[in-house]
Amino acid sequence: MVRYLPLGNGRLLVTFDSDSNIVDFYYSRTQSENHGGHPFRMGVMVDDRFAWADRRILKNADYLDHTALGMINYTFNDVDLTSYNTVYPHDDIFLRRMHVKNNKNSPVNVALFFHQNFNIYGNNIGDTAYYEPKNNSIIHYKERRYFLASTTDAENHSFSSYAIGIKDFGGMEGTWKDAEDGKLSMNTVSIGSVDSVISHSLTIKPNDSGELYYFIKCARTLASVSKEIPGFEDLKSMEYRTENFWKIWSSKKNFGLDSEVNSLIRRSMFIIRSHMNEIGGIAASSDSDILKSNRDGYYYVWPRDAAFATLALMSSTHYTPSRLFFNFSADTIDPEGFYYHKYHLDGYVASSWIPRIMDGHPILPIQEDETAIVLWALWAYHKRVNDLEYISQMYENLITKAADFIVRFRNEDGLPKPSFDLWEERYGIHAFTIASAYGALKAAAEFSNILGEESRMTTYNLTAEKMKDAFLNKYYSEENGYFARSIINGKLDFTLDSALFSIWRFGLLPSDDYRLVSTVDRIFKRLWVKGVGGLARYEGDGYQRVRNDPSIPGNPWIITTLWGADYFAAIGELQKSLDLIKWVMKHAQQSGVLSEQIDPYEGRPISVSPLVWSHAEFIITVLNYYAKKTAPFQGK
Repeated sequence: MVRYLPLGNGRLLVTFDSDSNIVDFYYSRTQSENHGGHPFRMGVMVDDRFAWADRRILKNADYLDHTALGMINYTFNDVDLTSYNTVYPHDDIFLRRMHVKNNKNSPVNVALFFHQNFNIYGNNIGDTAYYEPKNNSIIHYKERRYFLASTTDAENHSFSSYAIGIKDFGGMEGTWKDAEDGKLSMNTVSIGSVDSVISHSLTIKPNDSGELYYFIKCARTLASVSKEIPGFEDLKSMEYRTENFWKIWSSKKNFGLDSEVNSLIRRSMFIIRSHMNEIGGIAASSDSDILKSNRDGYYYVWPRDAAFATLALMSSTHYTPSRLFFNFSADTIDPEGFYYHKYHLDGYVASSWIPRIMDGHPILPIQEDETAIVLWALWAYHKRVNDLEYISQMYENLITKAADFIVRFRNEDGLPKPSFDLWEERYGIHAFTIASAYGALKAAAEFSNILGEESRMTTYNLTAEKMKDAFLNKYYSEENGYFARSIINGKLDFTLDSALFSIWRFGLLPSDDYRLVSTVDRIFKRLWVKGVGGLARYEGDGYQRVRNDPSIPGNPWIITTLWGADYFAAIGELQKSLDLIKWVMKHAQQSGVLSEQIDPYEGRPISVSPLVWSHAEFIITVLNYYAKKTAPFQGK
């Protein structure tokens, strides 16, 4: 299910569903705990008519003017409602300004209902919700997580009625049902699986408007959450400061892009940054709906995805968050020099389906490309910033650890030992892994040269060249006209795979090498999805396949299509590159959210959405395209 308008500050991350309800509510020091997962509804009653603010009255939802403020518009019973949503960067407060416009020629009474549907620590066991009369608020809490909800209008009046009760247990749907007749029970406390609703009324003159703020304050203690409850002017100032902060942040560099492209670039930047916590962990996606299908999700740090995300941030000149990610990487790398499959946002090793034994033999549960890409991305950072002091700190803590592991983790022929592929499906020696390892070793050699480590520089360079020679000798087939994607159990696997773009991207071969050109030609002939367009991952891809249709190689992916666009830009085929970029833009949601995959028949998003990697590749590819487009012509 698509998640819209993610809003975050590194500790608090809020997302919305297709009805524009809050649905995910991540909060902790590392933004790693989802206390939501189910809709926080909003209702409206105009005079005596009630409606839930969902897609039936929803007009549109988008970011506001290149800021990380989510603007949602509704119309009901001749009343226009605009909801301005944001997370305050400097404190852990979600705030929503409701602007209500009366289009009638007579006064109206508008009651707004705000539903709190917490599942604190990700479950509905042992929560408490109670009414706090001292500051007219509802507080939900469990252990070290406290959430205070309230409202205030321009006269500093707060909500006038509330309900607290049991949800999803014993046949009880929740207090949100209590709102539908406009009358709330005023029950003051409940424990277990609980929810709550508050109601705030405004009387609005004909053709006039009114405003109020709804907010949720988050803290670790009761004393903290109850201290300094903001008033109307406080919240107005927070909203202004948040809007100003994101305008400045997103306009740090003027790329001179077309307005439509620039808009999606900025949205992609917001989305990536909202998925990054204060210690540098970058979640792959905040979409928790996939939990319903396999009881695990994408809200983890994959070093690969996060490295591409930080490459996108540094490409847009945001170097401070890039350093945070590399600090996170230095803290999480195994003492042996590799990264595990994925990590929690607090840096601890996360769940994994990669085994530790294959065919009776112990193996490392890794995808080696993840280790390599972090190192490769660090070199990209240094090339932009020339931050020698920072690189000196990273040299022993990350660079040599990772590079020495890549050197050791090889077979006698110079190729890497088997590990799992980037798609997390096959155990073998993969072209993508080889290319990324080559790029990482070349990066490590450059680092060693800068720091005067001539012996290491020589080792890394020689290892990289031996790996390249072995790859070219074994993987390319003149008969087939393209590279194999893997060696599995000693046999070449010539299933055509878009991951073969990595041969160029990590510098293993130049973009005009005839073997690469021939491989790319076959990728587009056999992986382009007829009808809706876009590139599939590989031939016969069954992941989240819509139906068994041999004419469809697999679902089109955003990242694979952008790889093609990036390649065409590199070789100067700018129109082809632009066509693919436009295909991606066509399949973005109104708010700019990009999914992982696209339905090959209907063109709708499939799988998690947003996918941070999709947004990262969009930024990287578009900036590469415009750099190539504006570069001075250099004739032969």
